Amino acid sequence: MKKNKIITTAVAAMLGMTVFCGKASAQETTLPQPTQSNVAGSLTKALQDRRSTRTFTDNSVSAQTLADLLWAADGVNRKDGKRTAPSAMNRQDVTIYVGKADGTFRYDAPSNKLIKIGNGDLRKAAADRNKFIATAPVVLVIASDTGLTGGNQAISGLNVGAVMQNVYLYCAANGLATVCCYAGDETKEMQKFLGISEKITPLVYMPVGY
Repeated sequence: MKKNKIITTAVAAMLGMTVFCGKASAQETTLPQPTQSNVAGSLTKALQDRRSTRTFTDNSVSAQTLADLLWAADGVNRKDGKRTAPSAMNRQDVTIYVGKADGTFRYDAPSNKLIKIGNGDLRKAAADRNKFIATAPVVLVIASDTGLTGGNQAISGLNVGAVMQNVYLYCAANGLATVCCYAGDETKEMQKFLGISEKITPLVYMPVGY
């Protein structure tokens, strides 16, 4: 009899806790309205203006704008060589390849240089799944060296995603248009085009223009 009473009390307590938790989870708190800003160049304004665009004008991107964009994406912002974009355990596995009308380049962040790796049009090579990429003056191919991430695709995705968002915010703050395009599951053709090993996996294409 005593055992049954203990069991009954325990069940009642559990039911009571369930009801309490249900009521607690149903509570709502109205937040203040997010602060809006019209200050050009501010983070809040960039977040307001951030969007994906799939149409581009014929206007070219200047060398200075491209330099600023690449630095914002994953440039060196400290004397110890660390970057504007975070990477897990500072692996710095991300490489940005740049396609323009005059060829294909690799962004060398530590030296702040574009290193030409081919004369082919990366924009056309990246436009297989999304034809509009070929109409942009610039395309960025953001890749991760999976040898540096231990083959962990989740870590590669997180690190590339941080760079991607930096590109979006720079574009939003400076009147540029861009969109994130998944590179697809089959990357061998792009790896061949770029002349990179199978360990370096292109994950995102980002056409950039006006």
